[in-house]
Amino acid sequence: MMYKNKNFVDSISIFFATFFYIGYFPYGPGTAGTFASMVLYFLFFHYLNFSGYIILCIMLFFAGVFFSSRAEKIIGKKDPSEVVIDEVEGYLITMLGAFWAPFSILYVLIGFLLFRIFDIIKPFPIGAVDKRVGGGFGIMLDDVIAAVISAVLLRLIIVIIVGL
Repeated sequence: MMYKNKNFVDSISIFFATFFYIGYFPYGPGTAGTFASMVLYFLFFHYLNFSGYIILCIMLFFAGVFFSSRAEKIIGKKDPSEVVIDEVEGYLITMLGAFWAPFSILYVLIGFLLFRIFDIIKPFPIGAVDKRVGGGFGIMLDDVIAAVISAVLLRLIIVIIVGL
């Protein structure tokens, strides 16, 4: 966790890219990061209006590109597992699939499972983007694609379950 010659921006980059150091969880840091974003969504984010939620996701994407790009250079690995800000962004985008449905812990959990499945398995086009697009943009983009697919599936599941 200690990296040499870090300046303030590098320290902040590691802090945010690892989502408050959750990325250092020793077992499944991506799942830990997704779980942390699920808790945040459950406690706070589902209260936002649609515009606020979209603005949050857009800001998080650009911040994630910046911080994960720097973290990748600091850590010295391509798409390091410690960087989990992409999982946070991915889960929040996934939950757009439940935006107009009544809040339900079931939807929160289904969104978690869908996103983790697509993020881990990386079917086309997710895997192609993961392999071909580098840097912070690539770190974030494959999770955004996994999230969009997960959001569509979550919406379909909600429509099937409750017709909303």
